[in-house]
This record gives sequence, C-alpha cells and structure tokens, in this order.
Amino acid sequence: MKPVKTICHRGANKVAPENTFAAAQAALALGGDIIELDVRQSADGVLYVMHDKLVDRTTDAFGPIADMTSFEVDNLDAGIGFDLVFAGEEVPRLEHYLNAFKKRAGFYVEIKHADCEAVAALLKRLAVTEQCFTFSFDPEMRAAIQDAAPELRKMVNWSVTDDPAEAQRNHHASIYETQIDALSRDLVDRTHDLGMEIMVYYEGDSCADFQRMIELGIDYINLDELELFQSVQTEMLGRDRSW
Repeated sequence: MKPVKTICHRGANKVAPENTFAAAQAALALGGDIIELDVRQSADGVLYVMHDKLVDRTTDAFGPIADMTSFEVDNLDAGIGFDLVFAGEEVPRLEHYLNAFKKRAGFYVEIKHADCEAVAALLKRLAVTEQCFTFSFDPEMRAAIQDAAPELRKMVNWSVTDDPAEAQRNHHASIYETQIDALSRDLVDRTHDLGMEIMVYYEGDSCADFQRMIELGIDYINLDELELFQSVQTEMLGRDRSW
C-alpha cells in the first residue's frame, strides 16, 4: 500500500469557513496535501476563491458575485456566518490565495465561471502550474482552459464520463475522479494502466470506506473529514508518517 494524497475540499471546511485563508491554513496544519478551491470573478474581472454563484450562503451580503465590483467583494465578511471567531475573514482574491500557500501545498483549481485565459495566465505568472490541476463542470470552461493552458493537468469526473479511457482520449484528463459506490479494483487498475491517476470524491466519515480506498491504491481522496482520514491512514501505513 502507498499513501493516498489528501485533497482538502474547500480547505478544512469543517473547522473554518470554506474557501478562506483560515480554511486553507487549518487544512495544512492538519497535514493536508492539496487545497481544493473554486474560482469565480467579479464584475470588473478580478478572480476570487468562491464556490457559489451567489454570495448569500457564505458571506454577510446577497447577490451574484459576478454583479459585484472587486471593491464590494473585498469588503464582504466570509467568516462571521460560520463562527464569530472568524468575523472579518475575507473572500480571497485568487492571486493572494495562491501566493499565500504555493510553498506549502498543491492546488486543485475548480473553475466555476471565470475568464480561463486570465486563470491560466495567473497560474503561469505565479509558477504554480506544476503543482496544480484543473476541472470544471461547465464544458465551455473545460474547453477554454485547455485552449489557454494545454500543459496544465486536467481532471475529469464521473459526471462527464464513466470511462477513464474516454476521459483521457476526449477530455485531456490525466486524473479521473469517481465516487465510492463506483470504486473497484478493476477501475483502479484500468485507470493506472492508462497512465492516469485516480481520485475519489468522498463526503462521508466511514473508517471502513477510508480503509478500502487505501487498500485499493487510489492516488487522491477529495474529502471533508481530513483529520479522521489522516488517523486511519497513519494507523494503516505507519505512525511516523515518513511516507
């Protein structure tokens, strides 16, 4: 067995407000390997780390982020709704976020809706292209980021195709993401035989599921329960974590 790299879904979103500096810092403090983040942009074209189309759920304001100026977005509070201790936590600009953590983590950049040429240019300017991969549920975004940066690693998941060979052939993927219910030894082997890596998106907290994923030899797990998974993996692979 080999260690599974942990992808921290919107950072350590169980202990800090998602997609914030605090969540990323918490994820790295817990031993996470890769920070998953979402990209949207303001009305004046500034790239931000934000999951939802609307800012309602995660900030103290309302409305689409795409209709707000960068001045307005910079003044949102992305922490107070999670816990008062995080009051004043900002919606990070993508540039500042990548700069803050690029020496400590890899990045899974999910493009919700943004100018993909601008995203690609930023990743190149900050010299993080070797430590990140991208995905979008929007086929236009996937095509645009491929055109803008064909050298970037791409992930494709089960929502696009249930066949990793098709993901590689038609969607430029080097990483295939599946769900726990579809995970099997055959799928892992087929994906690896193609020279691809395999990732599982997992929202649960079952130690038995964690053990099964490690035993099957997946490469990445995109998860919320980082601390619990780390404890299972440490127990299975060795307490010194020298792997």
